[in-house]
Amino acid sequence: MTFSPSSLLKPVLLLTILGVLSACGGGSGTTTNPNLNTDASTYTGPAARTDDIRSFQLNFWEFLKADNRCGQCHGAGQEPTFVDLSDVNKAYSKAIQYANLTDPAASEFVNKVGGGHQCWLTSLPACASTIEQMISNWATASNITSARTIQLTAPVHRDPGDAKSFPANANVAGINGRSFADTVYPLLIGTTPVIANGNCQNCHQETGPSLPQAPFFASSDVDSAFEAAKSKMNIDVPASSRFVERLEQLHNCWTDCDDDAAAMTAVIKLFADGIEETEVDPTLKTSKALSLADGIIASGGNRHESNLIALWEFKTGRDNIAYDTSGIDPAINLNLISGAGGSVDWLSAYGLDFSGGRAQALTFESEKLHTFIQATGEYAIETWVVPANVVQQDANIISYSGSDAARNFTLGQNMYNYEFYNRVVTSPPRPNGDPFLNSGENDEEFAQANLQHVVVNYDPIDGRSMYVNGELVDVDEPISGVTTINNAWDDGFTLILGNETSGNRPWYGQVRMLAIHNRTLNQAQVLQNFDVGVGARFFLLFYVGHRSGVPDQSYVMFEVSQFDDYSYLFSKPTFINLNPDWAPLAINIRGMRIGINGKEALAGQAFVNMDVTIDGSYDPQFGQQLSPLGTIISLEKGAGSDEFFLTFERIGDESRTYIEASPTVAADPADPAEPLESDIGVRTFEELNSTIAAITGIPVTNSAVKSVYTSYLQQFPSVESIDAFLPSHQMAIAQLALTSCSELVDNSPGFFAGFDFNQTAQTAFGPAGPGAPNVTQQDNRNLVIAPLLEAAMNVDPLDASNNLSTQPGESDIADLLGAGSAQNLDTGLNTVAYDSLITKLINTCTPVAPATTCSLENTNARTAQIVKAVCAAATGAAVMTVQ
Repeated sequence: MTFSPSSLLKPVLLLTILGVLSACGGGSGTTTNPNLNTDASTYTGPAARTDDIRSFQLNFWEFLKADNRCGQCHGAGQEPTFVDLSDVNKAYSKAIQYANLTDPAASEFVNKVGGGHQCWLTSLPACASTIEQMISNWATASNITSARTIQLTAPVHRDPGDAKSFPANANVAGINGRSFADTVYPLLIGTTPVIANGNCQNCHQETGPSLPQAPFFASSDVDSAFEAAKSKMNIDVPASSRFVERLEQLHNCWTDCDDDAAAMTAVIKLFADGIEETEVDPTLKTSKALSLADGIIASGGNRHESNLIALWEFKTGRDNIAYDTSGIDPAINLNLISGAGGSVDWLSAYGLDFSGGRAQALTFESEKLHTFIQATGEYAIETWVVPANVVQQDANIISYSGSDAARNFTLGQNMYNYEFYNRVVTSPPRPNGDPFLNSGENDEEFAQANLQHVVVNYDPIDGRSMYVNGELVDVDEPISGVTTINNAWDDGFTLILGNETSGNRPWYGQVRMLAIHNRTLNQAQVLQNFDVGVGARFFLLFYVGHRSGVPDQSYVMFEVSQFDDYSYLFSKPTFINLNPDWAPLAINIRGMRIGINGKEALAGQAFVNMDVTIDGSYDPQFGQQLSPLGTIISLEKGAGSDEFFLTFERIGDESRTYIEASPTVAADPADPAEPLESDIGVRTFEELNSTIAAITGIPVTNSAVKSVYTSYLQQFPSVESIDAFLPSHQMAIAQLALTSCSELVDNSPGFFAGFDFNQTAQTAFGPAGPGAPNVTQQDNRNLVIAPLLEAAMNVDPLDASNNLSTQPGESDIADLLGAGSAQNLDTGLNTVAYDSLITKLINTCTPVAPATTCSLENTNARTAQIVKAVCAAATGAAVMTVQ
């Protein structure tokens, strides 16, 4: 990527053909995608004379020759005949005049269709992006590089103007006493006039009667509605608001569309009239002002897309369809599905934001993936994602699947790991595509809650691989040997983003771009695409040549992008003079700040400490970078309306003194109150080990006990404070108690003197009939419970005065363990009846399939199990833990 300031002195050759592509139909009517055949098998005219013409035929002509695209007019009869149906060579000679193969976006074809000429989709930007990609595919297949020199041309600059900014919230009244809440909002939700289901509430409310559609500017929460509505209102020119434009386009009008558009204009104007303009401080040393529309597209990188078969850049930003703009038919367009379970919203910075919703294609369109990938036997999935968090588990980001247990491929997230499922021929078959490739195999944490470039590959020789931010993830393919996906994949599956078809595996986060290739990407190609980045980026050249001591044609250039729906990213500030013959001189630039809409931004001023002098490091081609930092500036009115400028403490010969507010000196902190300490504590790890050994008589040297203790050592309490006791501590104590009790029952049953372990559980413990157990069974239960209470609680069965005064009541614990059949729990609000432990264990058993009854339910072994459980409950309880 290079900059060429000399472009100001040289004419730039532009392909400009005005009026030639005249309309054969005047509007932007929409039609459905044709079912196109890309092998040109129906063409009977002269063969393509060159490889470039053949590339044109396969990547451009074949997709546009249909009657419902360009073939109706430009196939025969109407000039230019760039899809001539009888001779692809003649078609090429016409098309090449309107296609810019080194800069596809600058092609007249793209401009014409994007302007509304014969778009076959419901979105003009999607049509333009699709044709741009067709031209790019044509150029790539013809080995025509699209890496190009970015021409830095002087923007039309202006002085920073006084500007309006949105108030802090929906209820802030302006100088006319009116707020968003009592002007625009009532019309959006249908209270003025009163309309059934509301004017916009029917769709654009989270719980509307129809399928909820983001953005939710008719939300029942007025402040949420205000945030969503800001980008749809132009408070400088109300009639140009997106709300008004959509009504003029006949979008869901509630009465007469012209009347509704006029009403919307009136309420936005009423709201805007109350907002005072922010006057630019005349003492500021400012640059000239720009908006994003004044920037130069910073697309200096060239993506590797030689084998691209599907592409979603999510540029549409509205309605409920995300278009596949790969230029390869059939397009796999994604329907955005929100509902009670969650939503999927557009990002104004390009992308989709998933919060429980999903984006799903039709099955017959998804079949393109099956067809193109089966043809090569390999593929790559490339995406830019922003996981919302690193706690979600088994969440599907991108899936070509049919159910929770059947898929061709899936890229998912499991906490800090990315997982890649791929269905190959195995015996027995694995329809779920497992075992998955796991990025966390070596305990590394690749998935993070920030913007990441993720690529997963599959080919039959090397299997699967994964790259995150250009770095190859060092994990092994879990399936060894040569594999194949041919005859393994199901062509009846569907492509889905953000969930599974069942809705059971929702993923929360953003997908900023998705591309699918029917060849793998190697390390160099992955890095090439990673370096290009994602989203729309612009070079903004802020003119500073009007400041004293700074020569004409001088600019401070920023690379600027809309970071998300709420902010802009400013990075790589560079001083550059567009006169290639300018001899650098010492220019001091200090204390630079970013201004927006007539004022300096309140936050994000990362360059206030900058102090740089233009010196010998200045490069006539690239300029001199002023700082390696970047910063985030809050979005206010939207990318189409916000105006930016720069201010300086010093630039050239001019300076302005900034008086920073004195930092607030905190008062001396009050002496902390004496902390309240509990008069009870818990036993620590070594105390617990010794106490359980003393209760059960199983020594700490017992091999089973020692193994559990060693394994769980770090999970036992290490301090006596009751405040530090955690659920994980109790789990470790329970494991140690159960192990000790198992050893006790298996090796020292004499502890329970008189108890007959040769009885079935029903005989030893079960009730004789309705009501309490009979005397014999009651005695049997006490033969188990009594020695445990005596050992754990130091109960003196002969003299209760020897017992502790603050310990739980013996009879209460005995009843809980099973001395009685049922208990009543007093919660303070009501009394709840529940079975005691022994009764519950007798009556509850989970059979192991395919059996329908428990194998140990009425056996002696079941009796031993119950005794072990009662022992563990008594030994590992708070009675033992607390001291």
